[in-house]
Amino acid sequence: MLFKLLKYDFRAMWKQFSLVWGAALVLALVNRFSIFVDADDRAVHLRNSFVSSVPMFAFMAVIIAMFVIGIIFVINRFSKGLLGDEGYLMHTLPVRSWELVASKLICGAVTWVGCSAVSFLSALVMLPLNLSDLLQVPFWSDILRALIKHPDMLILVAEFLLMSLSAMVQFIAAIYLAIAIGHLVPRHRKLAGVAAFIGLYILLMNVYGRVFSATFIQRLMDMATANAYGSMLTASATMLIPAALFLAAVCWILEHKLNLE
Repeated sequence: MLFKLLKYDFRAMWKQFSLVWGAALVLALVNRFSIFVDADDRAVHLRNSFVSSVPMFAFMAVIIAMFVIGIIFVINRFSKGLLGDEGYLMHTLPVRSWELVASKLICGAVTWVGCSAVSFLSALVMLPLNLSDLLQVPFWSDILRALIKHPDMLILVAEFLLMSLSAMVQFIAAIYLAIAIGHLVPRHRKLAGVAAFIGLYILLMNVYGRVFSATFIQRLMDMATANAYGSMLTASATMLIPAALFLAAVCWILEHKLNLE
């Protein structure tokens, strides 16, 4: 049933972001040819004109709007889907609360990953790179040889991505718990949710400060930070543990304190 919920959430995500993601890539391509001009076969120079600044301004506006919409999408999919009008339907489905929350969480994380990936691809499209060089075999063979000589780079990249994803999951989990806590308040629920979010992060920082100041934990941290691998894995764990607690609290509220009136 979780896969059916994900299909429903991903369909809603695609309807909302397909246009803005496509617009970001198209504007990046337009900027590639409006900002940079080929002086000859190999040289690329910056074009200085007011006309070239208009596509860049539009591109920056789309990128900012994309991430703002991403945050709003995560909030609305949870609040309206589980605590709003759609909640009357969602909570009648033969699924557990954790499946509903997991579906929203996965969809929200994928949404933010998609926005980050589109931003990265847009930056690559805008770079004044010679496409003929990118399509040649020696270019990719050099990259492959470099990776073979330094295989640890792939592990470092994978652990960095895991750490970034862990931070993203923790942030979304804190948003969900803040919304759920705000829902318990009879009036001014949005304001209560904002206050709860701020309070959660203040509490989280205080807990981190007390835990990491302990002698035993400090020794473990010193051992982990002796190499980049341990430090990033430790950072991922310290973010995923409170995220799991936040999500467990959200599921408990949905099962025992839900009030859709």
